[in-house]
Amino acid sequence: MNAEDRQSRVNRVGSTAQRLAENPYEKRVCRIECYPSCVQPGESYVGLSVEEWVDFIDEIGVEVQVVDGEINRGTPRFRSKMIPPYPNVDNDRLPRFLELAHQRGILILSYYPVIYTKPLKPLQPEWLMEFLDDGRSEIENLGWFCFNSPYRDWLPEYLIEWLDNLDLDGFYFDDTNYGSHEERPFYPSCCCSYCERLFREETGLEIPRKVDFDSMDFRHFVNWRYEKMKDFMHHLFRQIRAKYPDVILDMNSYIRPTADWSDGHPLNSFHLEDVGGYFFVETFRSLREPNFTAKVLRSTGTPFGLFRNVTQSLQGFGGAPYPETFSPAIAGLAAIANGGVPCGNPFDGPTILHKDTVKSVFSEFKKRVDYIKGDTVKYVALHYSQQNRDFRPSEIPKNTGQTYFHEIGQKDAYGAYEILNRSHLLFDFVLDERLNYETLAQYRLLFLSNSACLSDEQCEAIRRFVHEGGTLIATHETSLLDELGRERGKFALSDVLGVEYQGSRGGTNDHGIIYILQDAELSRKFGYVICFYGQESAVSVLPDADIHVLCTRSCLEGERLLKDFDPRMDYDSPEPVITMNRYGKGKAIYICGDVGGAYMNNPYPPLKRLIVDLVKRTPPPIEFEMPEAIEVTAAHRGANELMIHLLNNPIPLLPWRITSREKHDGEMTTFLSLREVNPIHNIRVQFNDFAVKSARLPLQETNLEASEDPATVVVPAVNLHEVLLVEYQD
Repeated sequence: MNAEDRQSRVNRVGSTAQRLAENPYEKRVCRIECYPSCVQPGESYVGLSVEEWVDFIDEIGVEVQVVDGEINRGTPRFRSKMIPPYPNVDNDRLPRFLELAHQRGILILSYYPVIYTKPLKPLQPEWLMEFLDDGRSEIENLGWFCFNSPYRDWLPEYLIEWLDNLDLDGFYFDDTNYGSHEERPFYPSCCCSYCERLFREETGLEIPRKVDFDSMDFRHFVNWRYEKMKDFMHHLFRQIRAKYPDVILDMNSYIRPTADWSDGHPLNSFHLEDVGGYFFVETFRSLREPNFTAKVLRSTGTPFGLFRNVTQSLQGFGGAPYPETFSPAIAGLAAIANGGVPCGNPFDGPTILHKDTVKSVFSEFKKRVDYIKGDTVKYVALHYSQQNRDFRPSEIPKNTGQTYFHEIGQKDAYGAYEILNRSHLLFDFVLDERLNYETLAQYRLLFLSNSACLSDEQCEAIRRFVHEGGTLIATHETSLLDELGRERGKFALSDVLGVEYQGSRGGTNDHGIIYILQDAELSRKFGYVICFYGQESAVSVLPDADIHVLCTRSCLEGERLLKDFDPRMDYDSPEPVITMNRYGKGKAIYICGDVGGAYMNNPYPPLKRLIVDLVKRTPPPIEFEMPEAIEVTAAHRGANELMIHLLNNPIPLLPWRITSREKHDGEMTTFLSLREVNPIHNIRVQFNDFAVKSARLPLQETNLEASEDPATVVVPAVNLHEVLLVEYQD
C-alpha cells in the first residue's frame, strides 16, 4: 500500500493549516507535554477516559498538547512498513484522541527522540554512534544513531510515514544531543566510520577518538560537530516539510547555562527559522533561570518556547497536588516578556487536582498573547560565548567532567547578567556569530565579561564599534586568546583598552581584591574602597593612551585585609585596575578583575552599584526606579509604540554551584517555589530618548499620565506582571 492509500485511511478532522489559520502556533501560549493513561497504549488504564480527558484539557485552556506517538523510544503506534508496531496497535486509543482534540481546535504534537530509535538497532546496527573515550568505562549503545550515517535519510522518511498514518500536527523533538542518552553525563559522540570519512573529506584531519582539549585538531572537531548537528536538523526539517508544508517541527535545544560542548549543541543559533522550525529549552534550576535562558533564546532570532519543569513539588508525590500559581506563572511570563512562549510541564500533570491552578495560569498567559513580539530597545549588548564555553581554560574542568554537569558555566557572563538585570538596565545577549559591526552598531555599549576567546575578525568589529562612538566595558582576560583558545600573550584589543597585559595575579585561584577609588565622583558615591572575591589580571598603561585611571589596586596583602583599616594609612599602589581610554569617538573601560565571576561568588551590592555606575556613564534610553524584584524588558511593538514588561520575580540569586536533583522532589522545587508575591508600588519609568504622547496599562485598561522634561510615567502597582504601552512621537 502506498503512502497516498495509507493517508486516505486516516480519519482527519480539518487540517493543520486550518487550525493554524485560526490560531497560529506562535500565539498558542498554553502548551503542555503530558502522557495521561487514557492516551497511552495498553488495554486497560486508570483515570479519565479519552473523551473526559479532551473535555478536561479544553476546559483548562490547553492549546497544544504533546503526546507519545511512539513506545519505548521509537516503536510506532500504527502499522508501519519500516518498523514493526506494538502488538495491540489495532486497539490503540491515540487516533480517537486526535479526532476529539482536533474537533476542539487543539494542536497535537508527538514526542519523538531524534537520536533514539531503539527498535532500529537490530535492523541497522552499523548506523549506531560510536562514543569518544572520555576516561570512563565503555557503555552499550542502546539505540542512539549517528546523524552522518544513512539514518540521516531514514528518519525523515519514517516520520513522514507517521504523518501519513496519524492525524498529527507535528513533532516535538527530544533526545537531540550528539551522544548517549541515558544517565547523565552523556557520553560524547561520534567517531563512527561515516563521521571519520566525512571529517577527513571536509577538514583534511583524522577524527579524534578521545576527548583531548590540548589538541587543536580536537577543538576543530568540536566545532565541526556543531555544524553537523545544525545540518542534520535542517535536513530533517526540510525533508518532512517537503511532503507536509504546514507541519510543526519543534526541537529541544540545550542552550542553557548548565550545558557544555558534549551535547553537540552550539551556543549560536540553529537558524531553524530558515526551515520553518521552532525550538524550546528546558529550565531546571531556580525561577531566576527562565529569564536568563529566554534572553539567550531571543538573541538567536529563532521563534522559541521556554520549557519549565515542575515548579513546586511535594516529597513522595512529585508535583504538589494543589500548587500555588506564582511559580508556574512567573516561569511562563518570563518567556512572554522576552519574546517567546511558555511550554512544558510545570504542574507534573496536569491532573484534576491541578485544575484551578492551571486554569488561572493559562488565563494569565492568554491575556498577554498580543504583547510578545517586538524588536528590543537597544542599549547594552552582553557577550555570551560558545568560544569561551568550549575553549577558555577556566571552562575545561566542566567540559571534561571534573565538575557536576548541572553547575552553570561561564559564571562571569552569568554574574554580569545578574548585575544588569537586577539593576533594570536594558540589555540583550549577543552570541559569537553576531559579534560583528552590523550588530554592535545598534547598541550604545558592549559588555565583554571576561571574553577571553575572541577571533581577529571579532576584535576588528569591536575596534570599529568603539572608534565610531560606542562604549566598551571589558574585564580580566578579554581578547587574550583567539577563538580556539590559543594564547596570544597580549590583549588583541590593547590599543582600544589603552593597557597592556602583564600577567595573571593569583593564577586561577579566587582571592580577596581591594580597589582604591581615584575618580572623585566614584569616591563620593562609594567611599574609600571597592572589595570583591575573584580573579584578576595585571596591566600597565600604554604610553600613548588617552587614559584616565578610575581605580588603583590596594597594596594590602593577606587575609581579613580590612580588619584594621584606617584611612590615614598607606594602602594604595600605583597599579591601575579600572581605566577609561578614549579611542576614536568612543571610549573603553577596562576592569582588571573578573567582576562577573566575583559577583556570583559573593553578590556584594557595592560591586554591583559600581558596575552599574560605569555602564550608566553611557546614558540609557529608558531608566527605571523600582526594587530589585522587578525584571524589565522593553521592545518596539509597532510604529511609534514601546512595550515594556514588568515582571515581579522575588526569587533570590542562588550560588552558581547549587544544583537541583533530576527527581521532582529536588531542593529547588521543594524549598524555592514562591508562596507569595508582594505587589510593588509606584514604579517610575523615565524616557530619556522618547517624546511620550500617551501611556497605558492594557491589562488593567488604565491610562497613565506622563510628566515632561524628561517624560516620566508612574506605574501604580505591579502584582505579578504588567505591560506598559507607550506611544511616542518622532
